[in-house]
Amino acid sequence: MSNREMMKITLKQQKVISDPLRSRIIAMLHEEPMTPKQTAEKLDKNAGTIYYHIQQLFKHDILEIDHVDTNKGVVEKYYRSKAILFQGPEQEDSEEHVTGSNIHILLSKKLLDEMHQEVQEIYFKYGRLSIEETEEQNSYTVEFNVKNYVEEEKG
Repeated sequence: MSNREMMKITLKQQKVISDPLRSRIIAMLHEEPMTPKQTAEKLDKNAGTIYYHIQQLFKHDILEIDHVDTNKGVVEKYYRSKAILFQGPEQEDSEEHVTGSNIHILLSKKLLDEMHQEVQEIYFKYGRLSIEETEEQNSYTVEFNVKNYVEEEKG
């Protein structure tokens, strides 16, 4: 899978990656492979907690082992995320659905505003390009939605 390819995931995998901390781990391990200890240090979190989350992501095929090193007799596994863009099964349900993606991400208000502005620029860019295009075109509705993450209650 290339660096920017979309990974199709199951509902179970979607649930596993929906936690904001796990989303941050996926993003970090997409940039560079790290051990659970290194990941915990970068996140300023408890190593045991991060190890647990990495094991869950690995178990559900979101992370893979990039390489293994031995440091002073200790085996260290370096994990890498398989993707950063995911497509869940519900995104393919309707006949109208052509393509799409989603990501769980932690953003400040400033970054959210910046992202929204960039998406607006993309809309304008492709609007202009479509006027100049000579190939046959289809009509699409393109949506950009940002929703607050609400953790499901555990029953």
